[in-house]
Amino acid sequence: PVPYGKHLIVEGAGGVLVPLNGRHTMLDLMQHLQVPVVVVARTQLGTINHTLLTLEALNARNIKIFGIVLNGEPNEDNRRSIEHFGGVPVIAQIERLHDLSRASLAAVFEREFGNFV
Repeated sequence: PVPYGKHLIVEGAGGVLVPLNGRHTMLDLMQHLQVPVVVVARTQLGTINHTLLTLEALNARNIKIFGIVLNGEPNEDNRRSIEHFGGVPVIAQIERLHDLSRASLAAVFEREFGNFV
């Protein structure tokens, strides 16, 4: 576990069941690291199913879920469904960013995550 007062961000890629090698998946790594997980989900068609399946896989391994970040065009129905059926809060909604400058990324981070750090 990460010491109190310290921040550690470990980025996964492609989903919890993506293989890392011939024996292990991202899910195995998450379980080994014992850090709370933030699930990032697109807001496109299929996101409710994909997100809820991801939450089920994490819960089956007793992995703590900190929250969900929705990435893309806002869809309140999807957000409500994911929070209701998943039992996990959506902690941020980030629309597609066209400006990836340091200043614009810092502004989005402060707006969406400033209350967590």
